Amino acid sequence: MNNRTGTVLFVLAVGVLVSGCQAAPATSPTSPSATTGALPTGALTMGALSAGTWSADALPSGVNLTPGTCGNFKWSVTSPTVGSATFTIPGGATFTMTMQVSVTGTFSATCGGGQSLSGTATASLSGTTANWSGAGNVTGAGEPCSFSVAGTAAQEAGGVRVTYNATVCGTVITGSELLKKR
Repeated sequence: MNNRTGTVLFVLAVGVLVSGCQAAPATSPTSPSATTGALPTGALTMGALSAGTWSADALPSGVNLTPGTCGNFKWSVTSPTVGSATFTIPGGATFTMTMQVSVTGTFSATCGGGQSLSGTATASLSGTTANWSGAGNVTGAGEPCSFSVAGTAAQEAGGVRVTYNATVCGTVITGSELLKKR
């Protein structure tokens, strides 16, 4: 098989997988793996998981958040985990599909009452969304305490929509923010 035929088969196979349709039966992956590090050239990524700094638009100067609200979200995605699988299609041709499956990084936000959150966050790709969670410490007004947060992240025009349910110093806070890669 020449290189051009292999490229055409790869593009067609990825299109079939991504669309959720299957033109012909394929065998199970023959060599799935997961590694931590940089994505190989040509790997598929989901914007909700790509490495870099994602943040919400900064709050305008002079705006104070009320207790029970948060803003200024910032998620610095640093360590992607890459997974790949090799597929055999009818005719004996094989291709390897590599994509980012999870990430870790740091997370911060500002909440009403002068509270600042900082900690770590992780996310795992699940279909077209990422399930994410984070935890860390709260500083600012009052005694230092902790926070935990969980939610989903999905691509939306212009960025990634992050929905969350958080417990900050015992107070439950829910909402969503549009994060953009900065």
